[in-house]
This record gives sequence, structure tokens and C-alpha cells, in this order.
Amino acid sequence: MSTFTAVMQYIGDLDDEFYDDERQRDVWNEASAIGFQLFVWTLLIAGSVLPWVAGVTGSWITLGVLAVFFTVSSMVLMYAKARGLDMYTSQSLARPRIYLCTGVYLIAAFGAMITLASEYLSAGGTAVFVGMAIGACVGVGCGVHGLVRKRRLGREAEAAAEATELQELTKEQI
Repeated sequence: MSTFTAVMQYIGDLDDEFYDDERQRDVWNEASAIGFQLFVWTLLIAGSVLPWVAGVTGSWITLGVLAVFFTVSSMVLMYAKARGLDMYTSQSLARPRIYLCTGVYLIAAFGAMITLASEYLSAGGTAVFVGMAIGACVGVGCGVHGLVRKRRLGREAEAAAEATELQELTKEQI
């Protein structure tokens, strides 16, 4: 077991005897999934509202909220991957829920950037926006990398399935 998996299992308290009962485990997993989704949507909605309600302070908080959202979501995906489940190959990303989540995320990000731009560009400070531009480039690069990786993993999974099927057919003929 990798250090990452061990740490995530410790954080999740997965060695508790509570998980020995299958029904309790299933109900708890469903409740945890609902709680995670509630956490995600609360962060996104708060991040979308804060720049407009609380101004510059709300914009900085929104950037922190978006960083927490990204970090927690990444940890969930990384743990699933470490346990042998790649969410990018096992589900379609072209779903209305994904589009809505991405839209709310972008509303929060652009709301924060617009509010911060109006505050700091009028004062002549451009360092924040240089950082934002670099971050946007890194984000786009990561997105492109993710799409390319998803396609590659899909092709590899398809090739492995075909190879397995071919082996089974060969065994049947012998």
C-alpha cells in the first residue's frame, strides 16, 4: 500500500470496526458521497456570490475557496485512481452536471478576477494579474493534458479488452 493510500485511509478512518458490516458501509458510502457533493456545490455557490457581495475581500476568499475545491476534488480522484478506479475512463465527462459545475466554477473565478482587476489595476499593480495569467496558462495546459491522457487511457483499455477477448477466443478454439 502506498503512503498516499495509507494516509487517505487514516484520514477517512477506514479501519474502524463500523465498516465491517456491509449495510452500514454502503449507507455510509452513500451519505459520504452526498456530503461531498453538498460540500462541492456549497463551495462553488459561495465562491460565485462572494466577489459580488463582499468585494475585494470576498474575491480573495473566493480564490481560497476555489483552491480548496480543486485540492479536495483532486484528492478524491487520486485516491480512487490509487485503488484502481480511473474516473476519467469509467464515466462520460460530457454530462449536464459537469457543464453546470464548470460554469459555476468559471463564474466564481471570473467574478473574483474582475473584482480584483478593478481594484488593483486602477492602483497600477499588475503583479496579481501576471500571476492570474500564468495560472490560467497552467490550468489550460493541465486541462489539455487531462484530455489527452483520457483519450490515451481509453485506447489502452480498449486494446486490453480486445487482447483479452482474443485470448479467450484462442483458448476456446484449442
